[in-house]
Amino acid sequence: MSNGLDGPGPHERAQPTGRRTKPGTDEDEETENIDQRVVLSAFVENDPGVLADVTGLFARRQINIERIVGEPVGDDAHSRITFVVEPPHPGVKQVSNQIKKLRHVVTVEQLDRNVADRLTTDVDEP
Repeated sequence: MSNGLDGPGPHERAQPTGRRTKPGTDEDEETENIDQRVVLSAFVENDPGVLADVTGLFARRQINIERIVGEPVGDDAHSRITFVVEPPHPGVKQVSNQIKKLRHVVTVEQLDRNVADRLTTDVDEP
């Protein structure tokens, strides 16, 4: 059946080969590693909409934030927002650089692996 377009039909085209994900999953089991986390900490000014601006950068890159911890620091003018992202996403470095450019963000840093462990354990347990 010709629809006026040149080229092979759907069954004549080359089919992909190699490792593929299981139906219904986004990743291969081999690449899934719960122990890998990226922790970013942002020191921000206390202004309305800052959290929405920062989390919006993650959303636009389709990066899922596993955990957010916000806390005041010493004065009423600033807060620290800590993000745990799991599993590591290739766009996290770019998001980190873009967060630094936001007007109400003072600093952003990637934290050590052991910080991720402490942030993801239940602090309510005795």
